[in-house]
Amino acid sequence: MRGGAVQQTDGQVKRGNRWAIPVAILGAVLVVAAGILYWVVVPNRKQMPADTNTTRQLEGTARVLLNPQALASGDLGGALLANLPVKADRTVKVLATDGSAAQVSDTRVLMTANGQTVGSSEVTYAVDRKSLEAVANPPSGWQVTPHEGLTVSWPIGAGKQDYTAWVNETKSTTPVKFVREEDKAGVSTYVYEADAPASPIKDEQTLATLPKALGASALAALAGRLPLPDAVKSQLAQALPLLGDPVPLTYSYQVKSTYWVEPTTGLVVDTQREEVRKATFAGGQLAAPVYDVETHFNAASVAAAAKDAKDKSSSINTFSKTLPLVLLIPGLLLLVVGIIGMLTGRRRPEATG
Repeated sequence: MRGGAVQQTDGQVKRGNRWAIPVAILGAVLVVAAGILYWVVVPNRKQMPADTNTTRQLEGTARVLLNPQALASGDLGGALLANLPVKADRTVKVLATDGSAAQVSDTRVLMTANGQTVGSSEVTYAVDRKSLEAVANPPSGWQVTPHEGLTVSWPIGAGKQDYTAWVNETKSTTPVKFVREEDKAGVSTYVYEADAPASPIKDEQTLATLPKALGASALAALAGRLPLPDAVKSQLAQALPLLGDPVPLTYSYQVKSTYWVEPTTGLVVDTQREEVRKATFAGGQLAAPVYDVETHFNAASVAAAAKDAKDKSSSINTFSKTLPLVLLIPGLLLLVVGIIGMLTGRRRPEATG
């Protein structure tokens, strides 16, 4: 009977849909989860973490180092140190976040090998948590130093390209050039170099540690102890009596840096810096170094930075590639199978007789 045949077909359609609809729904859920993970979760992870608090130890040599404590006490013999092993700490810490902006402190301490502090600085920046560039309009309550370019690190996903970095001592920028790829402590890194020429020091924090003037006799004594060519020392000795007493001083700063950066995370695995401050006088015609220091990560910090880079790179790759694919591929397969199941169930031929 025809009426019975129609009822039998409806029952077959319903039975055919019982497995297809849940399968399609599960597939759709997996596809949506993959999309949320890739477009929502991963971008939120590809930024400077709010709990960033990293200290790296450095070591190196002070070819010339003016000791401000000894100079202030009149100890001219200990006021100028030469060829001295030094070590340093650099701490980068996120103080606060506001959406995509982070308030970050950059603290540096320079010490002699026995731990005596001979220099320190602390600067606070407002940076974009993804690009690590300056934030144009930081929150009004943040006390930060205006700047341009990179300051505390590289962006996650650093490229084979040139960047711009901030030189806080001179309140200016300098190009940072990508030069090569290189393995560092078992990590594939991009190597960048910056060479900022000598420019007047404008940072008030730095200038506060340097004497604005020195007595002619004190300057002559210090100049005699500088590791300078004899011809330069002779020129200084002839010029000093003509400069008055005390002799006003101004200062310049130059820095040459090399950075080894793990590109996926933007973490610096190693860095080498050569910094020179010079006292200038006689209308800028004469200059003498008062700070000539080379530092680089010590072995422990290179190892720690390499481990951090490996761990965070693995985490980023897991969330940005592995997990989305683990969800997406079976999700698409289930979705397609479910849709086919529903369509074939609806098109089942009518029963006869």
